[in-house]
Amino acid sequence: MASRAPTLAIFLTLVACGDSGGQTTADTTSTSDATTTDATTTTSDTTSTAEPTTGTSETSTTTGEPPTTSLPGTEATTSTTTADPVTSTTTDGTTGDDLDCVTIEPGPFTPELIAGGFDGSEDLGFDGKGGLALKRGDTVVIVTGEMLETDLAGGFPQVYGTRFATTGELLVALPQSGDLQAIAGDGTVSDLAGGLVSPNGLYVDPAGRVWLTEFGGSRVVRFDAQFTKTTVYEGPMASSANGVVLDEARSLLFFTNYGAGRVLKLAVDDLGEAVGEPSEVFTVPGSRLDGLVLDQCGNIYAVDQGGSRLFRGILDGEAGLVGQPELLAEFDSNVANAQFGWGVGWDPESLYLSGNPGDLYRLPVGVAGAPIGLP
Repeated sequence: MASRAPTLAIFLTLVACGDSGGQTTADTTSTSDATTTDATTTTSDTTSTAEPTTGTSETSTTTGEPPTTSLPGTEATTSTTTADPVTSTTTDGTTGDDLDCVTIEPGPFTPELIAGGFDGSEDLGFDGKGGLALKRGDTVVIVTGEMLETDLAGGFPQVYGTRFATTGELLVALPQSGDLQAIAGDGTVSDLAGGLVSPNGLYVDPAGRVWLTEFGGSRVVRFDAQFTKTTVYEGPMASSANGVVLDEARSLLFFTNYGAGRVLKLAVDDLGEAVGEPSEVFTVPGSRLDGLVLDQCGNIYAVDQGGSRLFRGILDGEAGLVGQPELLAEFDSNVANAQFGWGVGWDPESLYLSGNPGDLYRLPVGVAGAPIGLP
């Protein structure tokens, strides 16, 4: 794991925003067989629950998340405070020859619908060579930036996490069967792990380790090169754990509580073991936060699958939230996950978002993504 990055001095410019948008609950027609739990927030020593929206959100029909039930004693706290979102940030320098973190372009941004028909694309994954893994019906497909499409493998009624391993296989998390599988370039499917409780979010770090959330198991787990599973964290703070991403520079693992609309951080050591307990980064009241992704400046983006929205949290050097989460975009159809473009034909300074209805969006945000594991 890379050493901790130097702390950035953050300054911000704020603009006023309007009322919050609507949100819907997950479609229970595409649920896993496993019993799941509704994440509800527990009291954390670092909380931010301001309502950060601009304009009025369109209510979208959402799909792809398991049904949820309340955990006793973990009732979510919803704030009625409305605050302005962070719209820009400055630092005391830049990181790398081409990376400028002095000014982060403020939102909102206008999404561009670039393709449709990829129904079942709860997640998406770039191979770094020009291919993007999506799903069309029960078939996993690879799509180029020119929207040329190749079938990879069929027979997948439901897939949540979809990411490429550094060894080249496409990893898929199957919530109904509780399996993690790999699809080779020739379409061969192999089992990597079983007995998972509604596996959901996937993240592959640059070292090749695989991080996975168990939505129904209230767990975040890690797999090594031999796909030996290690539980990183288990407990109420991981209830309905969904999106997951590792920040190597700050030695932090981020994950979401879908039901509570909350982003948490957990310190990890160089071996990927947890150090202490998770703490809250921010909460978006009334949201259903799904996928997570980091940019090169260490800021975090969270997809509100319940409201078809995207939020960004500007973070300081210790991953503390600066200001309030910013509403970056609202989408005409459901979105669940986002990834920065990687490879020929894809814009590295744009986020690409997908959801179960099958629409693929591009959202130019003017900054590239943090390094991820790629083949």
